Amino acid sequence: MDITDIKGNIDELNSLLSQSKRPAIRDLLEAELKRQKGILSTIDKPKPTVAATKGLPTKKISNYAWDETNKAVKIYITGIKEAGQQIEKVEPTFDSRSVSVMLRGVVGKNYTLTIGNLKGTVNVEESSIKTTKTGATITLVKSSPGNWGSLKASKDEKPDEGPKIDKDADPNAGLMSLMKQMYETGDDSMKQMINKTMYESQMKQRNGGGSLPDMGDMGAGLDNL
Repeated sequence: MDITDIKGNIDELNSLLSQSKRPAIRDLLEAELKRQKGILSTIDKPKPTVAATKGLPTKKISNYAWDETNKAVKIYITGIKEAGQQIEKVEPTFDSRSVSVMLRGVVGKNYTLTIGNLKGTVNVEESSIKTTKTGATITLVKSSPGNWGSLKASKDEKPDEGPKIDKDADPNAGLMSLMKQMYETGDDSMKQMINKTMYESQMKQRNGGGSLPDMGDMGAGLDNL
């Protein structure tokens, strides 16, 4: 995603947030604003040069396993040590579409793994790595729930970068567009929050107050609230 687009999204979200008064909608906007700022903090970020621990050879990791859930991808590094042996230092670098890890001081060696061109975008702030008995496990939290199907994207494939904001729409229409995209791509808790917002809006309309514009199939589960 272009840095100009990210900054435009942030400006639009700030504008919508300044006009929104409903707590549930503000929560949605603030969550998306935090995600966009996370992407901005990592986009075009220069990759750090990792110097090998003095006197130790560095070996690239070429064999690893991975699997995924709807919310995260896990990468398993195994066979570089035995139970009880230590990894002196773990240095991960998470980007929106790549991950790089340096494992220092592992039984007289350093190990490095870099995976770029990921199938989807990653939530940098929530991703993590932990050591295991025989190596380490990397957890990449997806920016948007869904199935990647493969760890890396093809050369011509663009990742899903989450909800897009129509900059030419008026603020109210922009909010509706954002909420619709969040509803379509969100998990069950996100859909429940949006349904609750729609329900509260409808109740306010019945009592003579303002309401949100019609949002089609959204709010279909209001009877369950």
